[in-house]
Amino acid sequence: MPRKPSTEGAALDDEWTRHCLEVASRRAFAWVVLGVLAFGAQLALVFLTDVPADLPLALLGFSVVVVVVAATRRPPPAPVLADREWQYARVHWRHGLLVVHGARPVVLDVNAGPLARGRISRHRRAWLVAPDRFGATVVTFRGVPRLFPARVRRR
Repeated sequence: MPRKPSTEGAALDDEWTRHCLEVASRRAFAWVVLGVLAFGAQLALVFLTDVPADLPLALLGFSVVVVVVAATRRPPPAPVLADREWQYARVHWRHGLLVVHGARPVVLDVNAGPLARGRISRHRRAWLVAPDRFGATVVTFRGVPRLFPARVRRR
C-alpha cells in the first residue's frame, strides 16, 4: 500500500485515495456498531434487569449520538476529486491555518485534529487537489490515511 498519493491521473482513481476512503468507511462502520451495541445494552438493561433509569437513559443518549455522528462524519468524496489530480506542495501551520507554498501560495482552513497537525508539522508536505471555483479542495498527508476537506481562505 502506498503511503502517499500519486500525482498522475484523477485523484479519485488513485490507490491512496481509495485506501483513505476504505479506512474512513471502516471507522464509520465501527462507530455505528458501537452505537447499536450500546442501544442493545440499554434495551437489555431495561427489560431484563431492575436498574435505575439513569443508566439506560445514558446508554440510549450515547447510542443516538454515536450513530448520528458516525453517519454524518464521513462526507462523500468531494466532486473536485473526480477530474483533478493530486499536487505535491510544501506546507506549514500558521495561526491554525495551513499555508501551502508554491508558485501561487494558498492559505487553507483544514479541520485536522492535534495528532494530524503534529505529524503534518514534522513532515511539512502535503498533497492537495486544485480548488474549485467555490474554494473547496481536499488535502491529504503522507502516512495519514485520511482525506481532509478544506476551504481556501486567501490566495
